[in-house]
This record gives sequence, structure tokens and C-alpha cells, in this order.
Amino acid sequence: MKNTPLIYLLTLNSPSQRALRLWTGRSVHQLRHCSAKQIGSALAEMQKNVDDLQKHMRTLKQVKEQLASVPPAAGGRL
Repeated sequence: MKNTPLIYLLTLNSPSQRALRLWTGRSVHQLRHCSAKQIGSALAEMQKNVDDLQKHMRTLKQVKEQLASVPPAAGGRL
């Protein structure tokens, strides 16, 4: 279970609470309010994941551009 990724839920301006709240847990059923320290680490982890995703998206874009520049094979054969 230690390798199970954490789930994060960010709530903004809900009708009952006019504040930013961050929840975390190992599953949707185990979500708990984060402490201030947990919020800092959670936001840092989320930013790292966004950075990694952007890196992968750039790589995919480059591969797509390279594939688009390859002329099609003659007669449709490989």
C-alpha cells in the first residue's frame, strides 16, 4: 500500500465554505483535510507532476512533427 499514489482534491469557493481547501488520501473514501505543512508538500508534488506532464507533451509534439515530415512509403509498402 505504500506505493499507492495519493489522491488530491482541491475545493474552491464551495457554497458552504468560502475558502480554498485541499484534501488528500490514499483513496476517495479516505480523503482528509490537509494541514498547512501537507498543503505545501502536496502543491510541490502536484507542480512536479505538471512539469513532468509538460515535458512529456513536448516530447510527443516533437515526435509528431518528425513523423509528419517523413514522406509516405512508395506504394503504401513498408
